[in-house]
Amino acid sequence: MTKIKLYIITFLGVGLTIAGVGYFGMNVALEFMQKKYIELQLDVNKRQAETMAKILEMQLSSGSTEDAVREKFQKAILDSQVDKGFLCMFDKNTAALACHPDEKFVGAKLDSKFSFDDFTTGKSNKTKDELAKGVSMAGIFNTPKNSDIAYITPVKGTNWMLASHENIAQINAEIERQRKLFRIGFIILSLLAALIATLMARLVGRKYEKTIEAQNEKLMDLNEELNQQKEEILTQNEEIETQKSAVEKQRDELGEKNQEITASIQYAKRIQEALLPPKTLIFKSLPNHFIYFSPKDIVSGDFYWFKNVGQFAVFAAADCTGHGVPGAFMSMLGISFLNEIISEGNHEECDTSMILNGLRDRVKTALRQDSPNSTTKDGMDIALIAINNETLELHYSGAYNPLFIIRNGEFTEVDADRMPVGIYRKDQNTFTNKIIQLEKEDMLYLFTDGFQDQFGGERGRKFMAKRFKTLLHKNSNLPLPQQKQVVADTYKAWKGQEEQVDDVLVVGIKI
Repeated sequence: MTKIKLYIITFLGVGLTIAGVGYFGMNVALEFMQKKYIELQLDVNKRQAETMAKILEMQLSSGSTEDAVREKFQKAILDSQVDKGFLCMFDKNTAALACHPDEKFVGAKLDSKFSFDDFTTGKSNKTKDELAKGVSMAGIFNTPKNSDIAYITPVKGTNWMLASHENIAQINAEIERQRKLFRIGFIILSLLAALIATLMARLVGRKYEKTIEAQNEKLMDLNEELNQQKEEILTQNEEIETQKSAVEKQRDELGEKNQEITASIQYAKRIQEALLPPKTLIFKSLPNHFIYFSPKDIVSGDFYWFKNVGQFAVFAAADCTGHGVPGAFMSMLGISFLNEIISEGNHEECDTSMILNGLRDRVKTALRQDSPNSTTKDGMDIALIAINNETLELHYSGAYNPLFIIRNGEFTEVDADRMPVGIYRKDQNTFTNKIIQLEKEDMLYLFTDGFQDQFGGERGRKFMAKRFKTLLHKNSNLPLPQQKQVVADTYKAWKGQEEQVDDVLVVGIKI
């Protein structure tokens, strides 16, 4: 009985000792591993969020719009596994989700009770108001998908806050599962060790030592694996920094070149404006008029031109091929050629068709448009009028651009010739000189097609000619300054956030 009791006491003592020591050691090791593993995951999420924020900033700095960058980011994270680590984005001003792997959450605002705890300090009571500060934050916040915000960082120059998620609950569950396995293993091991210890204490001790060594090797392997992951992350960060430096250098070079080009174009704008007729000169002959001129770019392919020729006031509104710098070159050619034609010829009768024919000849010669097969198809559309200040007789010729006349509320459209000022398969035909007897209070409108071709409105469609005619007809009785304001306001409201598609020129003249 004494041996049996000794065996039982030895069994229980060894078993309880091994179980107690093993359980305590297991908990210490697992707590340490859990803490280090979570800290590593949060650090990875922090670097991931900061890296993606820098990428978004670089896309914005390269000229992409916020909408384009946001849509591209939304597509990139679409259908990410939200039960694991993923990225999303908040609007710090509205506390709403700007991007989320699940599109149904995009636009959803955070609950007024939204809060999260600082994982590193244990402090709490931070709310969604923290988002509006636009500063980086680390914390833990349980979402409906069991994913936790590990790090929040701002995207500079925007209202966005980029959030990196990690499923802390899933990590803890995995650690807890391992903890249970370790517990079961230690219990079985303790019982076996105690049983064998009662028979061969030394053998049991030797096996126990081997078991401890095996556990240490596993911990060392795990630690080495974590160190390798850390080194890989550091290497990736170095590569990103190198790429960032190269992109920043290219950006700076492009910025300098862009400034030089913009300065040159700004100078060209001053030259182009100097070629346009002075407003004081126009007002002397046509005191009741307005000119709404809105170039698409710094310089314009549209232009207006005015000259007094004997008793005639001659006015033109033209639209050259293209816009921006190419269009501006054409517009300056057109102004120069019109001045040459008037100064060189005898235009006492002011035949507008002869002026356009001469302008077409000069454009074809200057652009070397020797045949209909010429690769240079540039030219211009134009509406040209000459008003006899004594008799109110109007001469009109047009290349695609018509003339609108409103008299006593009646709308009349004077058609233009269906050919441009430039090379054309039927350019042997002359332009038509149409003569109309004006009356006092008549309203004349000359224009280019930029207003009618502008996309906008609720459906993003063109303004179109019918709506343009209605706009002018409806407001033709207003004073000229108010007409100009209505034209400007209507155009801006229609365009809204759409890009301007072309230069815009609208001229109104009251007899």
